[in-house]
Amino acid sequence: MITPANIVVIKTDQQRADTIAALGNPHMITPNMDRLVREGVTFQKAYTAAATCVASRAAFYTGMFAHNTGCYGFDEWAHNPTWVDEIRDAGLRTAAIGKVHHIPGTAMMGFDERLYVENFPEMSGCHDDYANYLKSEGQQSPCKLLTKDGKWLDKCGSDAFPLDEKYHVDQYVGRMATRWIDDYDGKKPFYLHIGFQGPHDPYDPPQRFLDMYEGRDVPLPHKDKGGLESRPPQYERFMEASRNPDKFDIAPPFGTWATDLRDRSDEELKRMRRHYYATITQIDEQVGKILDSLEKQGLLDNTLVLLTSDHGDNLGDHDMIYKWLMTEQATHVPMIARLPKAERAGTHDTDLFSQIDIGPTILNSLGIEKPQRLDGSSNWKRLTEGDPSEASDRVYCEDNYITMIRSKNRKLIHYTGQPYFEYFNMEEDPWEENNLSQDPNYKQEILELKADAFEWITKSRYLGSLPHVNRASKDREIWPENHPHDPYPLNAGSIKPQQG
Repeated sequence: MITPANIVVIKTDQQRADTIAALGNPHMITPNMDRLVREGVTFQKAYTAAATCVASRAAFYTGMFAHNTGCYGFDEWAHNPTWVDEIRDAGLRTAAIGKVHHIPGTAMMGFDERLYVENFPEMSGCHDDYANYLKSEGQQSPCKLLTKDGKWLDKCGSDAFPLDEKYHVDQYVGRMATRWIDDYDGKKPFYLHIGFQGPHDPYDPPQRFLDMYEGRDVPLPHKDKGGLESRPPQYERFMEASRNPDKFDIAPPFGTWATDLRDRSDEELKRMRRHYYATITQIDEQVGKILDSLEKQGLLDNTLVLLTSDHGDNLGDHDMIYKWLMTEQATHVPMIARLPKAERAGTHDTDLFSQIDIGPTILNSLGIEKPQRLDGSSNWKRLTEGDPSEASDRVYCEDNYITMIRSKNRKLIHYTGQPYFEYFNMEEDPWEENNLSQDPNYKQEILELKADAFEWITKSRYLGSLPHVNRASKDREIWPENHPHDPYPLNAGSIKPQQG
């Protein structure tokens, strides 16, 4: 039986699933992620539980969907317990190096140690360790340097990093992570989260990594046959926001989401993509250093290493940039698990996998009982033995009051309170261009998928609604074993059925 002593989770930000060379993407330069593919188990149909940074991380670390945490976008979620609490309470040393992305940002979230690195260094404050590092070195905010010429959005949010590359946030995170591993005293097993900022915008790789992509052919974005007009209005609304950022209270001075992709030349689009890919290659170099440090310390053979991302990036596909909507490019993420001693090396799992199951899987790997509040289930036997019975036939994603229900070959996107929805045959239509929601040939299977979703959300909400989660025991309501058809436990005291 494989039992890891330690866990390392490497989490990138906004990395698409099609950005690792060893997984059939020759435009990428990722030798160290390729090593993880060779030595690990790759889940080729892994999906995030939310399509934006904060909401995704809330679901990931609380183990609960947005309808149970209330975090559907850029909302507070640090008041919720995390499954890291269980790991710490079991006696492991817990540490987070880099981006965790919770609100409020100063919460510990179950970690004994925190090195804070969040979006766009807050140079005027004192809580961000990366910003403090830059200030101690006499450096300015690289985001402000990148945008000072006023042409940032014309460059599609892409440019070479303006400082010495050692000051790049992803090199800082990688350096601090390897230092933590090198300094590890071996007294207690550990859970280590390593959160990279990239390839989240700004797409700002140092010139050395850009040079690797010089003249390299990269795929152009996919343009939908019907354009945005053929999709629900949320798509056009998103692009309207992009074209008119001054309509918002706070315009995005450093981000890319306000980039207008209309009338961009092929070379401009390729330039943007090369910057994004080069940012991943920089992270890949840091991944290699992390693996080398684990190996040098004699830790790699008793450590479970997971690599994933919080969500993807449209990167010009569908005439869109950024995330937020339920496209495959935003929801399909890389997911690789390297087991101790590289057990099951080179395995490729093609069934569905949801990030909501990562917490229960890690807890199971450590022999820790899964708390009742978690929405997911363990996939530990699936990972270690290839047991297909643990694979789900549905995965769900919630964000901005949009819900995705994804089966292996079908995909339904529900827009809360709206009279329309989307339904796609993913085998025949991988770019989601032919909406089948009104096709009578698909009526029955749509009804069945909606019924499954209703069962999922009502069961999850009843068993994990916030009044229950916030109890001191952190338990949910359960059907009592002594009377399984009666929701009112015999010892419920003052809880009585309503009359009438």
